[in-house]
This record gives sequence, C-alpha cells and structure tokens, in this order.
Amino acid sequence: MSVPTYNLYNFVAQALENRYLIKYFYPWGEKGFENIIDHISDNINGDTYQIVSTRINNFSKTRDPNDVREPILLCHDQEPLDFNAYSETIMDNLNQLPDSLRKRIELKQKTKTIDLNLRWVWPEYNFGKWTLLHSELNSVEVEKYNNTGLFRCAYWWAHAPIAIDWYRFACYDNRLQRQCQDIKANFLIYARETTGKREYRKRFLEHLQNLENVQVGSFKDYTVTGDSSATYDAYDFAHTNCSIVLETVYDQRIHLTEKTLRPIACGHPFMLLNGPGALETIRSYGFKTFDPFINESYDKEQLSNKRMDMVLKEMQRINSLSNEEQTDIWKECNSIAEYNKQLFFNNKFISSVKAELQKNVFV
Repeated sequence: MSVPTYNLYNFVAQALENRYLIKYFYPWGEKGFENIIDHISDNINGDTYQIVSTRINNFSKTRDPNDVREPILLCHDQEPLDFNAYSETIMDNLNQLPDSLRKRIELKQKTKTIDLNLRWVWPEYNFGKWTLLHSELNSVEVEKYNNTGLFRCAYWWAHAPIAIDWYRFACYDNRLQRQCQDIKANFLIYARETTGKREYRKRFLEHLQNLENVQVGSFKDYTVTGDSSATYDAYDFAHTNCSIVLETVYDQRIHLTEKTLRPIACGHPFMLLNGPGALETIRSYGFKTFDPFINESYDKEQLSNKRMDMVLKEMQRINSLSNEEQTDIWKECNSIAEYNKQLFFNNKFISSVKAELQKNVFV
C-alpha cells in the first residue's frame, strides 16, 4: 500500500523526543521480518550517525549494534499482533529468509536458545527490553509479549494520525452532504477481504441476504485494492445513512483502524463490529456514539456471535420503522456525526493521541 510511513514514524520519533531507535514495517501492512526497517531520523540524541549498510531500495538502514546506545522501539502498530507467527516456528523456514537474517539467527542459535520472537530481526542487540508499540487493547497477544521478559508493550492509536492524513480533504468536501431525497440505502458496508482473521465478514454478509436497504460495496463499479483504505468515496457516504464498520479483527480485542475513522472523518453515523468495549474506547477520545437513537448495547456483549446478531437485529429494527421515524433517527445521528467530524479534524484530538503515546511509552 502506498502510505507515507516515513512521515508517520517521524511523528513517533519526535513525540518520543528522539530517545529510541525505531523499527517498523515497510511497506505499510507487511508482516515479514524482511520488511522490518530502521527509521532514520535526522537527529538522534543530538548526534547524526553513520549508515553502515542499506537494503530494500535504500529504505532500510542498519547500524552496527556496538554503536547503538539508545533503546529499541519496534512498531507493530499497522496490523494486529500475532505472537505465534514470529515464535520458534520461524526456525522451520530458515531457508526462505534473506541471507543476512538467516545468518544472524543461526549465529544466535549457537550462543543462546531462547526464542526471541520479533527480536530475531536483530538478535545481536542484547541490551535490555525492546518497547513493542502496538495498536490493540484487551489483547491476549499483548500479554504473551509482556510475559516473555523481552518486551515492554505500549499502546497508541496509530491509525489516528495516518487517517487524518488520508482523509484530510473530507474536512472541506461538500460532496459529503446528505439530502433525505437522495438516500439510496440505509446502510453502507465495505468488506474487501473475507479470509483469515476477516472470515467473520463472510458470515455477516451471508446474514444480510434477508435484509433490505443495504449497500454492500461502492455504488460505483471499480476494483477495490489495498490502496482503497487510504481513500473515501463521497458518493457512497452522501447516499447512505449509516456505515456498518467491519473491522480487521473480530474477537475480544479492540483494534480500531482507518475503517472506523473513515466514517468519522466523513461525518457518517456508524455501527461497529469489533471487540466488546470498542465504542466505549472511541468515546474515551471525546467522540460521541449514537445511543439512544441506535441501540448500542451490542458493544457490551462478550460473545462474538451474539454481538453480531445484535447488530443485525438493530439494522432490521431501523429498517422496519416508518419513513418519518427513520428520518428523525438519522437527523439526530447526523448531528452527532457532524460533532465527531469536527473533533476528528481538531488539533485537540491528535494532541490527545500524541499525549497518550508519550504516557504509555515513557511510563
């Protein structure tokens, strides 16, 4: 995906006062060891440093570990954590790794048998815990990393600053204004992938067969790609009343991405399929949600299947109301959505995200 990750991690580096050597995945959304690169800040602790090697089209810079004095901060904030994917199972696939990484792992094996997990990317660096910057709450994956003794996990809402960049024109885009006579469906649903962790979307879409007033995908006939996450379609939002957000993961974790922030940026009411408490988390940043006009009791339900059923029943309930009743509901929800949009583009929001990042890393 074409995402300006360098600017994002400049934001992280500056927020953390250039105290850390920052590593992150490039390109955006990748998960392999070979895609973990070093962020090269203009200034680290007041001193520039010598680049000793480069790879991946000059995006990755590697330093001699003997010259590194600052602690490591590894950003796994683009995608959900997956502890097992980086555990000892990597040893079964050594031949598929880049030569430089394979040699480092083999060298480390000779001297130490501990499973380094994500630290296999730089096993020579033995100084203290790495800070693992992630973007999920209520997560057993976070617990796994904390329990290794090799990492100290810190949360931040990584998709907030990136979404502000992606959807910045929505702040001024008058095409997003909705008119009652122009609405073509109550509900708008985007669901690009339905495999792996996103398999739940397939089940959700199957349940929609008996529901009317739902637009699945864009009204326009175009190919949806990974880059589509970085855009919004004004026509889709202007001609529907409410987004049904199908987040990346659907278990007990709260992992809020651009999928949730896109309707907020576009001033669109929404319902959300994510972990229990996701709406409460959104409200903790100052946003409002849509209760009592939309029944949001689903947010407190711990069972995933039941939570999904509750969302579907609420969609059905709204569809069953008279036109006048629906008009009243959407009028109230639109007022809340406009408040959220103004907050999203207010400097107070990004300042609160930055303050949370600093608090959780510096604690």
